[in-house]
Order: sequence, then structure tokens, then C-alpha cells
Amino acid sequence: MRAGPLTRRPIGTVAAAAVVALSLAGCSLFGDSDGDTGGGDGDAATGGSITVAATNFAHIDPQSITFGMWLVQMGLLEGLVLQTPDGTDVRPGVADEWEVSEDGTTYTFHLRDGIVWSNGEPLTADDFEWTYERLLDPERGASGVTTGASSYQVPLGILNAEDYNTGVITDFDQVGVEAVDEQTLEFTLDAPNPGFLMGLTYPSMLPLNPEAVEGEADWQQPENWVGNGPYNLAAWTANSSMRFERNPEYWDAENVALDEINVQLVEQGAITTTVPYENGEVDIQAIGEPAEISRFLADPVLSEQMHVLENAGTAYMIPLHSTNPVMEDPRVRTALSLGLGRQEIAGISEMTEPASTLLSPIVPGWTEEIAAHEQMWGEAAVAEAQELLADAGYPGGEGFPPLTLLAGSDFPQLDAIIDTWGTNLGIEVTKDVVEVGVYVERRYAMHDENYVGLWYGSFSGISTWPYQVEQLWSPDMLRQAGLDAAGYQQFVDAQVDETLSPGDRTAALEEILATSTTDEAQEFAELVAATRETVDEAEQQEIFIEAASVREDAELIIPVTWSHVVFVAQPRVQGLEIRAQADRYYFKDLWVDDSAQ
Repeated sequence: MRAGPLTRRPIGTVAAAAVVALSLAGCSLFGDSDGDTGGGDGDAATGGSITVAATNFAHIDPQSITFGMWLVQMGLLEGLVLQTPDGTDVRPGVADEWEVSEDGTTYTFHLRDGIVWSNGEPLTADDFEWTYERLLDPERGASGVTTGASSYQVPLGILNAEDYNTGVITDFDQVGVEAVDEQTLEFTLDAPNPGFLMGLTYPSMLPLNPEAVEGEADWQQPENWVGNGPYNLAAWTANSSMRFERNPEYWDAENVALDEINVQLVEQGAITTTVPYENGEVDIQAIGEPAEISRFLADPVLSEQMHVLENAGTAYMIPLHSTNPVMEDPRVRTALSLGLGRQEIAGISEMTEPASTLLSPIVPGWTEEIAAHEQMWGEAAVAEAQELLADAGYPGGEGFPPLTLLAGSDFPQLDAIIDTWGTNLGIEVTKDVVEVGVYVERRYAMHDENYVGLWYGSFSGISTWPYQVEQLWSPDMLRQAGLDAAGYQQFVDAQVDETLSPGDRTAALEEILATSTTDEAQEFAELVAATRETVDEAEQQEIFIEAASVREDAELIIPVTWSHVVFVAQPRVQGLEIRAQADRYYFKDLWVDDSAQ
């Protein structure tokens, strides 16, 4: 074992019983579909409405990363397949059947007979092909996981999709997506991908109505909305609320129980209150404030209403780019990681664990062997951190430049990070908490020598190796983090060089990343690329595991904590299970039983 043992704190007998343990063992990700549709037991309890709280957003285009894409996925649009309620497998959606070729590289989906858009017009395989051509349009930008990026997921491994998205090729006919006929859609992959079906449940793969999107009116407004999900967008008051109404044209409308979904929009970073929930005005709400979680756990009634998914997200830090070279020293980065005080930071909340790796233990086949050090916290780790910092020329933190910790919202964990670095390493750290747009700009900007430090982020997603290794904290993200000041300035300049064609720009950026980043970051990128060169699934996973270990060793992305996802739901709400993907649950799986109050 290379990592220290996990420390688990009891969360109370009642709450512990509500914890959802995820495992992908036994998933039939390559097989034909034969699962049920999984509606909300509509025959037994049809009708009614619920009110949910959700993070606010500027738009609901699922092809661009925002909180809005997750709400769309929950009920306004539906893809070829859905996740099962527990998130361990897929079930039929728009497609009711599919086949996979013997070599695992061709997936053929058959759309349901008579499936239509909410306006009654037929939904065809051509609509999906058009949607994916729009998704991969180079003008929309490269894919990623940060706000504003294209939501295409590179680990899907669709033939030539990434090259088309980056302008290396310009003919969409070379991309492995083809509408064979009106009801048949075929994907060709670069290599077998055991995470492909689960990847199709990501918002980027939802179909869009071509006529609505290309029309002159704003297709995202209720009066212009054309969808294919169980619900239609009936009302939207910007920055305030939304209302969904049951879609009578939905293929499985008879199994959609709720008539209406009301959504209360809350600004990101705002302190959310549970008063409306406790007054019965809100039916489902995520809670993250440690004090609120502790209060709910201590209450014998409220604790029964908690739904907990353990270790579903990872908080992490990545160095900012600055002309001050201090963060380019691997001894400094390792010292910051080992001197972090993860146990103290995790101790702020009963729903947080100290993280030894970026990947949480819910990923099938996860092992502590991928951690960068045998001890990631404790006295031995701090002692090693102090020694490394002294070797780098900063004994006891003397002479070390003040660090900035950039974040898009204020969290108690930020203060804990600052305190533990001050106590353990003698380093001065200042928070820079800004609104999300400024945050995105600053974390990718080139800063002067007086602005040096790290940015703080958190993310969760599908618990598959391709997604967790190739999409989250991706090769390009790691290699960018590994560029020194001169290399990163070259990278920024190439990004905005209007004399370069899209293909030439892609080649120039790749050349900078491949030749100017750290050896570990480049090795990680090469290992991820090697996963596409094998047709053996077991071998592919072994390569992903090796790549994850190399990424940890690079210590360019520092894991901080694993966080549990906590939702509360009124007793009247039935069918709620929390999944690892950020949409968390589907509205179609819910129904209400007012006698359960």
C-alpha cells in the first residue's frame, strides 16, 4: 500500500442507513438492452407536483458547460439511453435496442417506433447526427469540464470526433456518426470503450430539434421550446424560477407520474437556507453547509429525510500560471500537498473524507496504490513537507512568497487550507473569492510575479476509468499545468493567433504541450493515448490505472478531499436515488405519496 488508511467518521445510525453505495461491478455495458423503462410507478401514483432547488444558470444549451445542462438532462431532453436510477448501468431511452460489433468498435442504435418531438414532429436519426455535428463544430470551442467549454466528452472515443472538433479534419462525414436511416444511428469508435454507453448519458449527447435551434427566435425560451423529454419547459423567470409540465408526446408518458416540476433557482455561491424545505415549500434540495448537515444528522426526523452518496466528488487545487517560478519547483508542490492537513480540512464536515487521490473509491477497481505517497497526511507527511520546503530554500516558510488561493465561491475548506499551510509550513496564503466568470478567466490567465498560488475546484462525474482519467483532469489540463511561464505564454499566444487555421492552431498547441510540459504530464498524455490502441478491455483498464498513478505522481493537481453528496427530500417524494453523475436523478423516476407525510 502506498497510501495511508482511510479515516471514516460515523455519520449516525439513521443517516448511515440512507447512504447509497455505488458499484459498477456487473454492468452490462457492452450488451444489448433488455432493462425496463424505469418510470415513477405512474400507474400506482399519478399526478401532483414537486418543488426543487437548483443552482442558477444563464442558458440551458446542453452543448455548453453550465449548471443548466444538468437540469435539461433531468427531464427536458432525453438521449439514446438513460442511467438506471442507481447509476450502475444504462436502460433504454430514445433507443429501445442496440447492438455492438464483435470488436467493440461499432454501436448500432434503433430508435423507437413513432417517437416524436413535443410538437408532434417525428424525431429521427438525422436529428441526432445534426445535433452532434453542431456539438463538434470547431467554432464552438474545444471540449472540457469547465464553465463555457464545449460539453463533448473526448473519452467517448468517437472516430475522428476530436480531430473534427479541433479543426484537424473539416469533413464531418469522416466522423464516426451516421444516420443509416430514419430510425438507425451508428457510431464508430477509435477503439473498444467499456464506458461508451454510460458516456452517452452525458448532457452533450442529448438531441436538439434542428428547426427550433436554427430558427430566428430564442429556442431556449418556453414559447419556442421543442424537446423530447418527459417534461416541457412551460415558464422561466430568469434568475428566479422555472416550471416544467408533463409532455404528452413523450414515448413513455403513461409512466411519468408528476404533472409539474417547479424549480427555484439559487445563485452559485449563495448561502442556501433550508427554511423553505423545513416549512414544506421545497420538496428536494441539496445541502452542503457543514452546520446544516450536522443539524439534520442530529435530528431524528430530518435525518430520515437525508439521501447520501459517499465520496461522489473531489476537491482539488491546481497551480496558477505566474512569472513567479516558485510553483514550478516539484519540491514546493510536493511540500504543499503533504503539508495540506487533509484530515483537518475534511473534519469541517461529517460528509467529507481526506483524499489520497483525485479518483474517489467509488470508481470500480480503484486502489490506494495510485496515490503519490504512502502517507498523505499526519505527522510523518508534515515532517517530509517541511524538509522538502527547506531543501527548496524556504526553511520554516522563510522567504516564501505569499500565495493566493483563487476560488469561485467561499467555502470553509478554504480557510482550513490557509490555516494548515500556515501552521505546518509557515506559509502566508490569501483567499481571492470572485464571481464565477472572473474565476474562470483568472485561473487560465498569465499572472505577474505578485499573483502566484493555486485555484480551488471540485468536480464529480461518471464513475468509469475513461471519464475519470481522460475527461476529468485530462491530459491537456495536466500538461497545461506543467508548463513553465515561458511555455504557457507561448500557449496563450497560439490560442489567440488569428493567422493560424484551426488545424494549424491545434498542431501548434500540441507541439507546445508535448515539448514544454513536465515529463510526468507528457507520460500521462501518452498513456491515455495508448488506451485507444488496444482492443483488450482489461489491458485498457490497466493502462488507465497506470496513467492515473502517473498523474498523481506529477502533483500538478493536488487532491484535497472527497465529498459526499447530500440531498434532503420530503417524505412524500418517492423513487429518489442519488447517482454519481452531476444531474443526480431523473424527474421521470419520481412520484409523490401525500399519505407519507
